[in-house]
Amino acid sequence: MSQLRQHHHRFKSLNVDVKVITFDAPGLANPYAKSQLSEWPLLVDSDRSLYRRYGFERGSWSSIYGFVSVIRYLLLIFSGQRPGKPGKDWRQLGGDVLVDPDGFVRVHYASKTPHDRPTVESLISEIES
Repeated sequence: MSQLRQHHHRFKSLNVDVKVITFDAPGLANPYAKSQLSEWPLLVDSDRSLYRRYGFERGSWSSIYGFVSVIRYLLLIFSGQRPGKPGKDWRQLGGDVLVDPDGFVRVHYASKTPHDRPTVESLISEIES
């Protein structure tokens, strides 16, 4: 998400409204949002109806703590950062959805692991096309 945040001004110049959706209670989500996502509104989907609608599933043990995830967490720690505190359902995966002004979904990406996200460049390319 921090990579997405680094491109905040580019999204703004493209007239894109970014919304962050979480299922965690505001008490768990708000500290993270204030420190990492302060540019965008945080919407809480406590019953996960949007998560289900977009097919964002819960990850298996191997997808959450598999080799790639462990390496990513170690790289994060060795770079001086700390992994975020897990929410109430640490197995819930997310994704990225781009909806155009007319309400049509233009990009739908459901993550397979906690680190599986499209690149910011691919999202921007899709917006520009």
